[in-house]
Amino acid sequence: MHPVRRLLFAAFSLAAALPASAETVQLRRNGNATVIAFEYITQDETTIMVKRLDADVVLTYRWEDLDAEWIKRNNPKLWAERELMLELEKPEKKMAAKEVEDPFAQQAVATDSKSLIRNLVVSLQDGLKGMSLTANRIDIVCNEFQLDENLFWLGFDDLKRASTLSGKAEPPPRVAESTADDTPTSKTKTKGKTATKKARSPESVAAEAAARKDFETEARPYNALGYLRMLAEGGTKGKPAWMMLRRSTADREAIKTLLTNYAKQAEELAEKPEGKASKTELLVLKKALENCAESVGRVTREYNAVEARLQTDCRTVLTLALR
Repeated sequence: MHPVRRLLFAAFSLAAALPASAETVQLRRNGNATVIAFEYITQDETTIMVKRLDADVVLTYRWEDLDAEWIKRNNPKLWAERELMLELEKPEKKMAAKEVEDPFAQQAVATDSKSLIRNLVVSLQDGLKGMSLTANRIDIVCNEFQLDENLFWLGFDDLKRASTLSGKAEPPPRVAESTADDTPTSKTKTKGKTATKKARSPESVAAEAAARKDFETEARPYNALGYLRMLAEGGTKGKPAWMMLRRSTADREAIKTLLTNYAKQAEELAEKPEGKASKTELLVLKKALENCAESVGRVTREYNAVEARLQTDCRTVLTLALR
């Protein structure tokens, strides 16, 4: 209760208690049969303040520690005051709750297939972090997938561009891969054998520094839309996105959760009487989202046989969402 209101309430209570003889109240703790009489001073929604009758000592007890039902029966005047105080407190609490209410707390509710797809497209653009370059060495990643590092970093740029609603998945003209004749090389020994390793280009070093900065500063330049677009491309274009998704558990789980949630919404909307006209369309969307969620969930470092199916599932979802 606001301090000013509390003082006014106390003054009102004191005036109501006239003549000025001190009011005595009887209190009892939960689980304790002992009853003690006190001189009543004041109370609020959580505590009651009293004074001992045999000493000049003021005590404060929490209501939750007292036997409220017993006090209610044996101190009707005190309890009536408490109920009045709690009634006065309710509007204040409601106002406070209204003031702190977050206008973004409620999700947009879809009423038909069009509004559901519109909400889906918006959610597909929520930012994702991508692959941690601290936990993953680029040379090892590229070697595992037999992908040239220059193409890998171009794939990062493709994913950023594909992550915008108006962006296209087509990459800019590719930089020609260097050959052994024109690329500086360094020789390293591996298990007694001499291996030739290409020197990293300045562009690759700069691209890695930029991507590392994005990850560390929570820039979140990628999203589910970008992943789906690049994975739907497949081949050389889709491989960098595939590589990133396999090593980013957070992105993978976020995409899977998003697709699963919208599949559930599509199913619920299809069962509503007003949704009968678009029931077939909603069920098709539900199935496509479920299939894609399942494929995304199976993308791990140990399981890469789902790449072809994932490409098909991503294409299906994009066809339904971006038509």
